Amino acid sequence: MAKAKVTPGVLIGALRENQNNNKSLKSLFSSQFLGKMSMEELEGLNLSISKEIGKRSQKVIQEKIDFLQKHGYKINAPK
Repeated sequence: MAKAKVTPGVLIGALRENQNNNKSLKSLFSSQFLGKMSMEELEGLNLSISKEIGKRSQKVIQEKIDFLQKHGYKINAPK
């Protein structure tokens, strides 16, 4: 029997479907999904998520800098 292909959209849908109100994963889903991953896989996933959060945070900061500069404020880059 062939396994169904897991696409990014399918994975995101499953994650969203299994979120609590505080946007954390429901414990049953978490134990069933994350419990199957090795420590190395979890660390790699954590690293990838941290990198993505950093990129998005930097994008938000740049948007705010651009907004202030557009309105005549001078922004000095941090040292």
